[in-house]
Amino acid sequence: MADSATILEWLKEAGAYAYECEDPERVGGHVWVDVVVRRSTVVVRATRSGKQEYNSLTWSEIERAEMNPLTQLIDDTIAGNVR
Repeated sequence: MADSATILEWLKEAGAYAYECEDPERVGGHVWVDVVVRRSTVVVRATRSGKQEYNSLTWSEIERAEMNPLTQLIDDTIAGNVR
């Protein structure tokens, strides 16, 4: 299980990764990615061309993860926004 220090590092990684995904030179055009920390979940929102896609993980899912699940959540959210 992930401890609080590990989860904080994962959140920092997710924020940096989300920022990189916003690069307008990235294939598929400009996308805005927000990582929102809530009481019981971490939510990722991706916006492209006025379309938004949301995905979330609960804190218990994050705590049980062995590797950072947030970067994959960001990728999945962006991929869902392409449709």
